[in-house]
Amino acid sequence: PLPTQEDLAGLRCRLQRVKALAQLAQLPPVPAGASPNLRSRLEQVRRLELRIREKKAGSRAALGARPSGDTGVAAPAAEAGEKPPAYQRFHTLAQDLPPGLTLPYKFKVLAEMFRSVDTIAGMLFNRAETITFAKVKQGVQDMMRKQFEERHVGQIKAVYPTSYRLRQEKNIPTFGNGVKKSDYQLTLEPVLGEEEKADGRPHLSASRLLERRKEFNRNLVNIVKQHHKAFLAALSPPMVVPEEKLTRWHPRFNVDEVPDISPAELPRPPQEDRLTTAQEVLSTARGMLTPKMEKALANLAVRTAEAGAGEPVASKVPSPAS
Repeated sequence: PLPTQEDLAGLRCRLQRVKALAQLAQLPPVPAGASPNLRSRLEQVRRLELRIREKKAGSRAALGARPSGDTGVAAPAAEAGEKPPAYQRFHTLAQDLPPGLTLPYKFKVLAEMFRSVDTIAGMLFNRAETITFAKVKQGVQDMMRKQFEERHVGQIKAVYPTSYRLRQEKNIPTFGNGVKKSDYQLTLEPVLGEEEKADGRPHLSASRLLERRKEFNRNLVNIVKQHHKAFLAALSPPMVVPEEKLTRWHPRFNVDEVPDISPAELPRPPQEDRLTTAQEVLSTARGMLTPKMEKALANLAVRTAEAGAGEPVASKVPSPAS
């Protein structure tokens, strides 16, 4: 009878193993004067090399024994699912975290935005300049080549609430960036401890920037841990893993499907009441003006009311039908 595909694969595997053993036998022997430690290490190297060659031989034999019809089915299946770009698939390689606790790509982008904001804010803060959102936005967009909006500031505030103190301020020099000096602007101030001072004033050092960056990353991992915990609780049967023993996500937990972070509420400019009539000015400033000025404003308010009441109202008389 003719040999089957399995018989041919077995013969190939045996032939490859014989060749590997022959090549291993050709290696130079261990010197007679070598120490026992060196001898044991060389023997380990020999065994590892033999194991690697056996695996290679087995994989080649398996590829040779695969039926031709299988390749045609697997190719369309691989082409059906579009691969994400490489910068998204390999973005976790340089992450300072356990290999299994990877972050979603959108979280990585937010962490990079926080690093850029901290870098720019640190330079402005150490120069005793007011840190406005307009300055930070332009700098972050130049560094990352990505759009940076106020909602990203809200997300940073939600992840790391004690990172910045946000306010709405006006009378800030704008230097011709299209914003009036009298307009309110969103300002950021890094929150620092009393001990972080240089020459008597707070200073944002490089080591502190690194600590803030690590704290932000830890907070992001904790957010993913909460979603992972809810995922494990929804399994059948439910699973409970202590957070300190968690080294990797569940294989069926899709990290990229973690919902985006809801932005924290940012301070808004106060609603300024604008006085338009003499009566409003009189009501607001009563007690702050001299009696003569109050009397003048009261007379002006009376005359304005009389003029408004005495305006003739144009009556619409219907025209006679032609």
